[in-house]
Amino acid sequence: MNSFILFDFDGTIADTISVGLEIINAHADKFGYKRLDGELNTHLSAMQLVKLAEVKLWKLPYLIYQLKQKLSEQSDEIQILPEAKKIIENVKNDGYELGILTSNSMKTVSAFLKRYKLDTFFTYIKTDVFIFGKKKALAKTKKLLNKKIIYVGDEIRDIEACKKNNIPIVSVSWGMNSYESLESHNTGLVAKNAEETYSLIKRI
Repeated sequence: MNSFILFDFDGTIADTISVGLEIINAHADKFGYKRLDGELNTHLSAMQLVKLAEVKLWKLPYLIYQLKQKLSEQSDEIQILPEAKKIIENVKNDGYELGILTSNSMKTVSAFLKRYKLDTFFTYIKTDVFIFGKKKALAKTKKLLNKKIIYVGDEIRDIEACKKNNIPIVSVSWGMNSYESLESHNTGLVAKNAEETYSLIKRI
C-alpha cells in the first residue's frame, strides 16, 4: 500500500517566497521590525528569522494575517514551481494519495490549484496552520488519515515538526532554506530536483 504524500505549499509547490518577502519588508516600518534579505538568510529557520528581524511576538498574528490577505490579493501572480509540478504528476500517476498542509489560506491555495488544474489531485487540504503550529497540525493529520505519511517540504521547521511526529520527510532545496541547511537537519533526505525527490520518496 502506497504512503500518503503530504506537501507543504509555500516554497514547495508555489513560488510565494519572493512575493511574501516583499510584503513582509513593505510592512517593516509600520510594524517596527528590520527588513530581511531572503538570499542571505536561507540557512535560518522561521523562528530565527523572526528573531533576526526583531519582530515582537505579540505582533506576529496580525502580521501573518496581513501577509495572507496580501498573498490572496496577489494570488494571480503566484507561479507554480516547475520541479513541484513534475513530482506531483509523477507520484499521482504512481497511485499515491496526495495532500497539502500549509499556513496559507484556503482561498489562496484553492485558487492556485484550480488555475494550474491540480484541484483534483489532492484528497486532503489543511490550511491556516499557525506558523509555529505545524507540529500539532501534523499530529492531528496523522491521526485523522491513519496512514503512513511522507511529508515534502522546504523548511527547517518542517523537518523539526516531522521528527517530533515520527513522520519521514523529503526536503526540497528550491524553497525557503538552502540545501546545506536542510542537509544538516535531514541528512541524506534532501532533493535538488523532481527526480531526486521522487527517488527519495520511493526509498522511504
